Amino acid sequence: MMKNIMKPAALLVLAGMGALALAGCSPSSGPDAAADGKGGTEAKAGKPVELNVMVMQENNGDETEKQAWESIVKSYTESHPGVKINLQLQNFPGVEQHRTWVTTQLIGGTAPDIFTTRYIWDQEDLKKGLLVDLTSYYKQKNDYTDGKTWEDIFPKPVLKQLIGDDQTYASVPSYVNSVRVLYNKDLFTQAGISSIPKTWNEFMAAQEKLKNIGVVPFAFPNSKPGDYNYSWSTRILTEELIAGSYDKLDTNKNGVIEINEYARGVDQGVIDIEKSPYKDVFPILKEWSKYWPKGFNGLDFDSAGDLFLRGKAAMVMRTGAQSKVLYESSARKFEMAAFPLPYLTKENHPDAVGKLMEIGGVPAGNMAIPKTIAPEKMSAAVDFLAYTTSPKVQGLLGEKLYRTPVISNAALPDKLQGFQFVGETMQLNIYAGEVDKNVTENNQKLGQLYLEGSTPLEKYVGDLKKMMVEGVKKKMEENKWSKDNNYGLK
Repeated sequence: MMKNIMKPAALLVLAGMGALALAGCSPSSGPDAAADGKGGTEAKAGKPVELNVMVMQENNGDETEKQAWESIVKSYTESHPGVKINLQLQNFPGVEQHRTWVTTQLIGGTAPDIFTTRYIWDQEDLKKGLLVDLTSYYKQKNDYTDGKTWEDIFPKPVLKQLIGDDQTYASVPSYVNSVRVLYNKDLFTQAGISSIPKTWNEFMAAQEKLKNIGVVPFAFPNSKPGDYNYSWSTRILTEELIAGSYDKLDTNKNGVIEINEYARGVDQGVIDIEKSPYKDVFPILKEWSKYWPKGFNGLDFDSAGDLFLRGKAAMVMRTGAQSKVLYESSARKFEMAAFPLPYLTKENHPDAVGKLMEIGGVPAGNMAIPKTIAPEKMSAAVDFLAYTTSPKVQGLLGEKLYRTPVISNAALPDKLQGFQFVGETMQLNIYAGEVDKNVTENNQKLGQLYLEGSTPLEKYVGDLKKMMVEGVKKKMEENKWSKDNNYGLK
């Protein structure tokens, strides 16, 4: 039985693409788990188990990503000869297309036995009876991680984002996302920027210097919600203005504004984006937009990366996984590095807490199991999910694919050091879509109109607030929450 602890990152390279051989073992994954850990009772009885697994490919056509997942599957099946895995790698142009695929597959009963979803969708699909409830498996020991449970090895901030309002888990993440600004060191030097900006005023001053040497300071894509930058920026800056009032929202004092508490805040007017400081974030973004490319509302994610690679733009914003294509591109002729989005201070707004609020630690690469899975496949499916959260696999994903490990006992590869969490974890994630994905999508779409000047701020926040209130009312009705029962809070 494996008792494997992560070796230093340098050794993970040697583990590499074809050497992930792990001892044959499995989590205690339910009543039909095999005693010998070879993928369940079916494999033990000599009946092969065939799993169809869809993994979303972060970067379309990335051969390294393809090889990494093929290596993971190969090493798993070699140590579990009773299991065959049919791997499907799929890339989606944007979040909306991924969501459409998931919904179509689940409703049509054609979903693979394991597939990539997102943590902001999984609870919705679980409540519709479309996914397997994984809560009991989160509490069971996992021999791939030295006999610890998923609740033991996943950091608490990650667990708090994964768990539903009814205390259920619907998916298993394979990494976490942290958002960073990537910058062209050569252009910073040419512009006379001698130190990395930490505060918002330093950030704006640096962009003015870059603009003066004839380059686009920041390649900010904003053509659709799936370009991410607008959602990330509004969430980070909002948190920096409201962090001082977390105590008014976090009624159970557990360090996270849960969905119940979010509903309470909106219902009682504690969260009101038509009022300060919430509405004040958007003029800050509009002022920043003068340093973005012309026509930024038509600029997509890949085009922004291309501007950066060609040296036409000095900065872009990416997660660790999304940075891989930029770090490894042969088109890049300059040295690059990463830093957190600079934070607001009292000079920018009286409510600014004056410290970095991290959007990092967001569960990603979430894998779910459809309710339609054949019963004889269930233990093998859970076992493979457990395998993906083992230290060795997590190390491979970090070393080869720039994925920040989701487990607490995995080392961070040197190339991801710039993506380490250095601020404080965000608690509210107001526009992240946990309550209603319509808020996330329409925040960006309405924001486009505001940034281009065709919609005044008052209409923008008014329309967005209406959607937010409607989403909360729906959530309250679904869960039978009210002020009288304290919104289901204990």
